[in-house]
Amino acid sequence: MDAVIKADRKSSQESGTGSEFLILSNLYRLGVNAFLSFGNTKQVDIIIKAKNGLALTVDVKSVRDYSSIPVTNVRPRENHYIVVVVYNKKFSDLTVIPDYFIIPSLQIDDLQEIYKSEKRLLKGKLADFKNQWHYLMC
Repeated sequence: MDAVIKADRKSSQESGTGSEFLILSNLYRLGVNAFLSFGNTKQVDIIIKAKNGLALTVDVKSVRDYSSIPVTNVRPRENHYIVVVVYNKKFSDLTVIPDYFIIPSLQIDDLQEIYKSEKRLLKGKLADFKNQWHYLMC
């Protein structure tokens, strides 16, 4: 069976929820003790219980294509991270691994720009954060 399946809908909720589970799966594969947060208006998508007893929180952002990532609801704080999942126009192609950017939320203000009258992240500024899973492994 072909791994590329055309999706009929382009719901941001669909890609957002799928991305949260994808990141949770990656964290499990890395041996990280993590849990999903549930709710419609949540500020935290994943909670990580570190070995030292510390709790880290993660906000997952995803885009199917790529022009920019909205970050209007991100609140910078200690021990909080943003994981950006960029599907590069290949959301429905299960043979393609998306790009992952793991960003400490305290750095988000330095990375965002106003794009179409909204605070957004542009991929060019995120290169140093690509695949930086070590931020979430404590």
